Amino acid sequence: MVKRSLTKKKGPKGKKARKAAKLERQWGENVDDEERQKARIRKGKSRLINHTASINSSSDYVSNEKSKELHGGSHIYSDQSEDECETGVNEVQTLASLLMNIQKCKAGIQREDNIDENSNDEDDDISNHSIQESEMSDGDNTEEESADEVDFDFENLSPKGKNLYLSHFEKDALPDEKNDESSSKKITRIAMNNLNGNIVVHGSNEVKERNANGAVPLAMDSFSHVRKNIAKNWGKVNSIISKKNIDGSTEKNSQPIFSELQAAIYPALANYCDSLITCMSQQNRKAFDNILALHILNHVLTANYDITSHNNIIREMEKKEDNVDTERYRDQGYTRPKVLILLPTRSLAHKFVKTMISMLGENYCTENEERFEAEFGPVETDIDEDNKADQRRRMVQKAKGSEWLELFADGVNSDDDFKIGITMSNMKKGKKSKFADSGVAVKYFSDFYHSDIILASPLGLKIATNNEYEEDGDTDFLSSIEIAIAHHCDVLMMQNWDHMTTIMDRLNRQPKKSTGIDFSRVRQYLLSGQASRWRQLVFVSRFSDPYIISTFNRHSKSIEGILKIRRRVPTDEGSICNVLTKVRQVFQRVSCQSFASQGESKVKYFKDVILPQLIQTKQKHTLIYIPSYFDFVSIRNIMLKHEIASNHFVSVTEYSRVSEVSRGRTRFMQGKKRIMLYTGRAHFYMRHHIKGAKHLIMIGLPDYAEFYPGLLNMLSDEIATSDIESSSTGMSCLNIFTKYDAQSLERIVGTTYSERMIKSEKKTFLFSS
Repeated sequence: MVKRSLTKKKGPKGKKARKAAKLERQWGENVDDEERQKARIRKGKSRLINHTASINSSSDYVSNEKSKELHGGSHIYSDQSEDECETGVNEVQTLASLLMNIQKCKAGIQREDNIDENSNDEDDDISNHSIQESEMSDGDNTEEESADEVDFDFENLSPKGKNLYLSHFEKDALPDEKNDESSSKKITRIAMNNLNGNIVVHGSNEVKERNANGAVPLAMDSFSHVRKNIAKNWGKVNSIISKKNIDGSTEKNSQPIFSELQAAIYPALANYCDSLITCMSQQNRKAFDNILALHILNHVLTANYDITSHNNIIREMEKKEDNVDTERYRDQGYTRPKVLILLPTRSLAHKFVKTMISMLGENYCTENEERFEAEFGPVETDIDEDNKADQRRRMVQKAKGSEWLELFADGVNSDDDFKIGITMSNMKKGKKSKFADSGVAVKYFSDFYHSDIILASPLGLKIATNNEYEEDGDTDFLSSIEIAIAHHCDVLMMQNWDHMTTIMDRLNRQPKKSTGIDFSRVRQYLLSGQASRWRQLVFVSRFSDPYIISTFNRHSKSIEGILKIRRRVPTDEGSICNVLTKVRQVFQRVSCQSFASQGESKVKYFKDVILPQLIQTKQKHTLIYIPSYFDFVSIRNIMLKHEIASNHFVSVTEYSRVSEVSRGRTRFMQGKKRIMLYTGRAHFYMRHHIKGAKHLIMIGLPDYAEFYPGLLNMLSDEIATSDIESSSTGMSCLNIFTKYDAQSLERIVGTTYSERMIKSEKKTFLFSS
């Protein structure tokens, strides 16, 4: 009698190994990729998997697949038709595999009869999402890998004209009678023939005179002063951007190293003009990141090289005991920090720093890079791709849009409280080498007083400069800022714009302590208290807004002039064209005396006109969208004090708990609560899809143009309710705006209609979709 071993035979370890072993048991030892793909299709994954597999397979296999859809094509379970099974056309398949295919097909039909149709569609959507996402990522990688170096001789690039850094910072301090800020703020329109016709450029007289010969030649002359170690790598970093030439008048670029939009912006940046750029989009954002990083790196490395060169000269003169003329070597400020970069989240800060580092090429070294990646890099997530709940979560997040995913998706570091100092110094290889040809040493998390670049969020920097009483604390390290950049101002405005105004007020103040300051090397304009006249201020945003414009106009004081670039919106590109719901859209203009009182005017109109009608008609399923949180608080207090309305509304804000939001959305959808108050910041951060809304009232227009069609497309006339008054009335939309909402109105209805609606004597306007 043969004894059997009691020990169980161990199978292969790992998910992939077990899957491969299963295929080997089914198909034998020789398994090719085509048979593996067919096996996946037979498991009934989704239609898209079958479609993608058919693209790579033979034409016979594609023609056979079209005749195997079961129940309207929701699932496909077999790759062979019944005729092929009966006649045995396919000589490769064995009898065992044929029987297994028939069994799988029968099991699939029985399983499909028991599955709800909605769940099938949901699973298909989840599978489609995962496959499309992988294909999208593969396409992005392919595009980056295909980036080639531009056809331009960077080695023989010779400087043309004056050095822009020296010509700006070596100017003497202004006399009191010429220290007038109003002269540089008079701007006129500048013709840019190489740009898209919708891009509008305005500039002061200084900027207009520089652009007399055209923006492209001026950009090339400005680029000739870029340090060689940066210029060599610029062609590789910016090659895709220059080839795409987004927002150019033609697809073909007039020069090889810049896009037309970059060529229009860089001369102003290189000449240290204050710049307000409100034409950024998801398509051209990389172009702005590159051009800003180029300007910052060139400024920091040029300044450090200038200081190091002067230190060597002074040291040699002191050795020879010669008299040193300190007036010739005034090359620095009170403190070392030169550049301030304000960004909304850690993830955007991480991307921007990586863009700067990529321009240094390979000749650089870093310190504390692991800590920087840990604190600013992607966040680790415990998401299982095979888990249905996680797949559903990914599908819901994808529906919120690519821009939301970039800011708040799983794995994205969306923390808005951060600050970091970065030091960049020239590495000297040897005695014979020059600083211009040497590498760069980058140190992260350096002390602010020993940093060249301060990268922070407005919240993080405000906390760092506050004292224990939340007042102005230590701000001396901001006293000598030469370039201040606020990137993604639209996102910063959604956080808290008051932090931005506080930081701007704390820039370039006279230091409170004089410890460690060599006054013989401090520039004259700093000693005269004119630091803000030499400081460059750059605001970059997706759209224009009164808060952004007023802050820029208040703090833009550069002696080199002002450049403003914005985007006109054609009528056919307004976001109102994306409204798919058939609803009459009424725009009601409300009179107001000033910008500060516009919120009060809107709230008063709601209290006197809208709320009485809502109570009288007992209108249900009414969604009230309020962009401003202050206006929301006022309207909420009005409704709480009202004896009838206090019991018939719910609110969803950015501060609401998840349980409160879920409970409020459910009661609103079921009709138990007639009205929902919904804030603009809650929609920005969460992008809730509010179900059960039939009527929409906007107390102010949304800042992001895509929010308008998104909210209107939520409206539905087929609400599951037994209320007669709810089902008898149609859908409606009422939008309240003032003349100070001109920028938001322009992005929704287009430039032509917005100008007419703001200036017209009529106050009510009707749009129908």
